[in-house]
Amino acid sequence: MKSRVGKTPLQIMAEIIHLRAILQARRRQREQEYLHRCIAAIEQSLRHQVDEFAQAPADEWPVRASKIRKLSELLEYTTGLL
Repeated sequence: MKSRVGKTPLQIMAEIIHLRAILQARRRQREQEYLHRCIAAIEQSLRHQVDEFAQAPADEWPVRASKIRKLSELLEYTTGLL
Protein backbone atom coordinates (compact mmCIF):
# COMPACT_ATOMS: atom_id res chain seq x y z
CA MET A 1 0.00 0.00 0.00
CA LYS A 2 1.31 3.44 -0.88
CA SER A 3 2.17 5.83 1.87
CA ARG A 4 -0.12 8.78 2.34
CA VAL A 5 2.70 10.93 3.74
CA GLY A 6 3.06 14.17 1.82
CA LYS A 7 -0.25 13.75 -0.04
CA THR A 8 -3.10 16.16 0.16
CA PRO A 9 -6.59 14.97 1.10
CA LEU A 10 -7.62 15.60 -2.51
CA GLN A 11 -4.88 13.29 -3.81
CA ILE A 12 -5.89 10.59 -1.34
CA MET A 13 -9.54 10.96 -2.36
CA ALA A 14 -8.55 10.70 -6.03
CA GLU A 15 -6.78 7.40 -5.31
CA ILE A 16 -9.87 6.02 -3.54
CA ILE A 17 -12.12 7.05 -6.43
CA HIS A 18 -9.69 5.52 -8.93
CA LEU A 19 -9.72 2.22 -7.02
CA ARG A 20 -13.53 2.23 -6.94
CA ALA A 21 -13.60 2.79 -10.70
CA ILE A 22 -11.25 -0.14 -11.26
CA LEU A 23 -13.31 -2.43 -9.03
CA GLN A 24 -16.52 -1.30 -10.74
CA ALA A 25 -15.05 -2.02 -14.18
CA ARG A 26 -13.97 -5.50 -13.08
CA ARG A 27 -17.44 -6.18 -11.67
CA ARG A 28 -19.10 -5.06 -14.92
CA GLN A 29 -16.73 -7.28 -16.91
CA ARG A 30 -17.60 -10.31 -14.75
CA GLU A 31 -21.31 -9.55 -15.09
CA GLN A 32 -20.95 -9.40 -18.87
CA GLU A 33 -19.13 -12.74 -18.90
CA TYR A 34 -21.88 -14.33 -16.80
CA LEU A 35 -24.51 -12.81 -19.06
CA HIS A 36 -22.86 -14.25 -22.17
CA ARG A 37 -22.77 -17.70 -20.54
CA CYS A 38 -26.41 -17.36 -19.57
CA ILE A 39 -27.35 -16.41 -23.13
CA ALA A 40 -25.47 -19.41 -24.51
CA ALA A 41 -27.34 -21.72 -22.13
CA ILE A 42 -30.71 -20.23 -23.06
CA GLU A 43 -29.90 -20.52 -26.78
CA GLN A 44 -28.90 -24.17 -26.35
CA SER A 45 -32.09 -24.91 -24.44
CA LEU A 46 -34.16 -23.12 -27.07
CA ARG A 47 -32.58 -25.13 -29.88
CA HIS A 48 -33.24 -28.32 -27.94
CA GLN A 49 -36.90 -27.39 -27.42
CA VAL A 50 -37.35 -26.59 -31.12
CA ASP A 51 -35.83 -29.98 -32.03
CA GLU A 52 -38.10 -31.71 -29.52
CA PHE A 53 -41.12 -29.85 -30.88
CA ALA A 54 -40.42 -31.19 -34.36
CA GLN A 55 -40.51 -34.77 -33.02
CA ALA A 56 -43.41 -34.36 -30.58
CA PRO A 57 -46.92 -35.67 -31.15
CA ALA A 58 -49.53 -33.06 -32.02
CA ASP A 59 -51.18 -33.19 -28.58
CA GLU A 60 -47.90 -31.94 -26.99
CA TRP A 61 -47.46 -28.99 -29.36
CA PRO A 62 -49.23 -26.37 -27.19
CA VAL A 63 -47.06 -27.13 -24.14
CA ARG A 64 -43.87 -27.26 -26.17
CA ALA A 65 -44.78 -24.07 -28.04
CA SER A 66 -45.31 -22.35 -24.69
CA LYS A 67 -41.82 -23.42 -23.54
CA ILE A 68 -40.33 -22.13 -26.79
CA ARG A 69 -42.15 -18.80 -26.41
CA LYS A 70 -40.99 -18.39 -22.80
CA LEU A 71 -37.38 -19.21 -23.68
CA SER A 72 -37.55 -16.77 -26.59
CA GLU A 73 -38.84 -14.03 -24.30
CA LEU A 74 -36.13 -14.81 -21.75
CA LEU A 75 -33.48 -14.68 -24.48
CA GLU A 76 -34.83 -11.35 -25.72
CA TYR A 77 -34.78 -9.92 -22.20
CA THR A 78 -31.29 -11.24 -21.46
CA THR A 79 -29.76 -9.96 -24.70
CA GLY A 80 -31.32 -6.59 -23.92
CA LEU A 81 -29.13 -6.43 -20.81
CA LEU A 82 -25.93 -6.50 -22.85
